[in-house]
Amino acid sequence: MKTIKLAILGTIILYFQLIVAPHFAIYSIIPLFFIGYFAFISIRVKAKYLLPLAFILGLALDIMYPLLLGVNTISFIFISFFVNKFHMNVNKQRFLIVSLSVLFLNFFHYSILMIYHIMAAQLIDGFFRLYLFSIFYNTIISIIVVYALTLSEKIKINLNV
Repeated sequence: MKTIKLAILGTIILYFQLIVAPHFAIYSIIPLFFIGYFAFISIRVKAKYLLPLAFILGLALDIMYPLLLGVNTISFIFISFFVNKFHMNVNKQRFLIVSLSVLFLNFFHYSILMIYHIMAAQLIDGFFRLYLFSIFYNTIISIIVVYALTLSEKIKINLNV
């Protein structure tokens, strides 16, 4: 039941990514809410359910951005695997530890995107500065997503009808 709930949450995040995220773009950098989402659910779901979910959501996002077909899928699978494999070693209650972990995940994701853009020869002036800005901007967004999802998990709603 928990896995189905988190899969539905992933679908909602996908729609949120496609509809709302472009309104938060700064310097044409659209924030990616999925890194925070996968950092959150990778701790709560077993790998046998997590990796297919990461594949499906990554493929759905790649279909919406056809120039990056496969890049987000590979990145989400690796991010889910890393967090699921090594989350026991991290004290999840500390803000600094969580922030550094999310910074690493964003660095990993945007490094894959940077390698793709270098190989596709789609470099523009100021590419490296834009790359660094993307990492830090999306780290802030991912931290907000992780803590918003953590807070929403702790809130229990009872309906008495």
